[in-house]
Amino acid sequence: MIGSLLYLTASRPDISFSVGVCARFQANPKESHLNAVKRIIKYVSGTPTLGYTDADWAGNVDDRKSTSGGCFYVGNNLVSWHSKKQACVSLSTAEAEYIAAGSCCTQLLWMKQMMSDYGIQQGTSTLFCDNLSAINISKNPVQHSRTKHIDIRHHFIRELVEEKVISLELDSGYPKVAGPLT
Repeated sequence: MIGSLLYLTASRPDISFSVGVCARFQANPKESHLNAVKRIIKYVSGTPTLGYTDADWAGNVDDRKSTSGGCFYVGNNLVSWHSKKQACVSLSTAEAEYIAAGSCCTQLLWMKQMMSDYGIQQGTSTLFCDNLSAINISKNPVQHSRTKHIDIRHHFIRELVEEKVISLELDSGYPKVAGPLT
């Protein structure tokens, strides 16, 4: 089952992290690991047209850290993707998705620089996010008590929005953190 799921991650990067965690326990699996694999298979069968991931708030049962990820497109072509456990524990879904959007921004900036090196200039890139609170945090320059707990290192996304390097937009079409970047 794990081998089939590992093969599937080539076209479904949204399951890469989950499958990778399950693969760690192949040598000595427990029933909980089998249940997790079955949940992944159920997710895949229920979402055949999705190719994105979402920040899962406190998804890791051991340390309660969230997982974030994103897919990056040039035109209609998937050129990069990532799925990674966040380094800190998020206190809300908005924070988990805001942190995920911030990590996508670093990849976006690298891609824009690479394209610039090849002589391809871009204007404002769009980063799609399904969490309105995370979008509002990125657009509001005032630090409120509700966002004070979010580490300063994650607020560089505000600068990118203010400088019109990126535009963070609501995309309710897919359950994802970050989607097509154009």
